[in-house]
Amino acid sequence: MDIKEELFREDYLFTREDILKSLELFVEHERLNEEPAYSGEVVKNRVKLCEKFIAAVKKSKLPVLTELWWYYEYQFLGNSMELNLCQADEIEVENDEISGMTSTVEHTLITVECDYLTVDQYSAMLGVEPVTVRQWIRRGKLRHAKKNGRDWLIPDTEDKPRRGFTSVQYIVENEAHIESNEFPLLSVCESIFILQDEDNKNKFICYLNNYKTKFNSKLELTRSEVERLEHAIIESGKARVEGSIQYIPYLRDPED
Repeated sequence: MDIKEELFREDYLFTREDILKSLELFVEHERLNEEPAYSGEVVKNRVKLCEKFIAAVKKSKLPVLTELWWYYEYQFLGNSMELNLCQADEIEVENDEISGMTSTVEHTLITVECDYLTVDQYSAMLGVEPVTVRQWIRRGKLRHAKKNGRDWLIPDTEDKPRRGFTSVQYIVENEAHIESNEFPLLSVCESIFILQDEDNKNKFICYLNNYKTKFNSKLELTRSEVERLEHAIIESGKARVEGSIQYIPYLRDPED
């Protein structure tokens, strides 16, 4: 076994037992609630979602992956957890560690969603007024909220918005088209990435991309414009927030 394969076998998940062991450590990390810290009720609900996901994995029949460069991966996506079947490529090794790798999600195998709350239920959970929650929604601050008819539902795993702006990438699902008169280029996008200008905190940059057609464009937006943009994306129900870098338990001791 060469060093590349050896490191790959040390770092990734290949069996149901691997997944469950890793999830056990992930839940411990969630309960510690260190960084970033969540409010008490949100921590309980995040752990509850993890436990629902673990129960789904335990019920599943997952083969041991023996084909090289294939592995299992789970993600906490804010309002749901997913188990994916992935394939690795272009693996680079430096100082006896994998320093770079291209990873492709070939199939999503299991998806478990959190519970959703009405505006009144969500405001009661966080101890704020319903009008405050509606203001967060109008300003695109609750990125995992969804429209249900005329009403809004918010994940019980979503905390109150943090101060300042956090960069975000939205992925348009199932080749859908987001319609917006103010932001018409949304209709051609597969990906929308928004970040704050480091030198001017009142300026925001939005990158609009379609990888199939190789279309890409850039918008410069004010704070109020970016809030309306995010509200339009969230209200459409056609996009999800791309998963962020998260804690990954290390399962194996290289000395074993």
